[in-house]
Amino acid sequence: MQDPTHKNLLEGDEKGFDALHRPRMTEEAIKKQCKEIKLYQTPHLNDVLYLHYKGYRKIENLQEYTGLKCLWLENNGIERIENLSNQSQLRNLYLQYNVIMKIENLEHLLMLDTLNVCHNFIEKLENICKLPALHTLSISHNRLQSAQDIRELSECHCLAVVDLSYNLLDDPQIVQVFGSMCNLRVLTVMGNPVLKMISCYRNVLTVACVSTWP
Repeated sequence: MQDPTHKNLLEGDEKGFDALHRPRMTEEAIKKQCKEIKLYQTPHLNDVLYLHYKGYRKIENLQEYTGLKCLWLENNGIERIENLSNQSQLRNLYLQYNVIMKIENLEHLLMLDTLNVCHNFIEKLENICKLPALHTLSISHNRLQSAQDIRELSECHCLAVVDLSYNLLDDPQIVQVFGSMCNLRVLTVMGNPVLKMISCYRNVLTVACVSTWP
């Protein structure tokens, strides 16, 4: 005899919800969204996909959307960056306003130009140096605190625009990290405690960054 709890979970999956009755990113839900906003019903023909404000907890069922260049996933409840290995053409990924704690599973996105993970719970920059085309990183309103937490920026050789505003940065050594970024052109650090620790911080940061320009 089948466990009725198991049966309910299966029925929930079929209806597009998880065990806690939260919306799931099912194949049917994605196609329905495409139909509503007049995108293609054939997955690989879509180069953009809008899946924001849906209440999703997990990125899934995108394997057939191989032509995506822009993916909007902001304002959900996504806990992990995952299941994007088939999106090799992706240029822009928007993940702001979720509950992500770690930047991971992006190594297949070799063409990614813009990554937005603002308003999450990230405590350390990692795995972004594996993105050779990354030009713009928006990671404001997270939990970065020390120079070590952002050390990986020095290995991102194409990164030119960085928004670190309203984190917890309180380590003056971050100046050295920014100074090691050879292509940095736009830097935003407002709202961090460290600004009160560096006299004339604008001049200090400008001199540190400009000195590395080719």
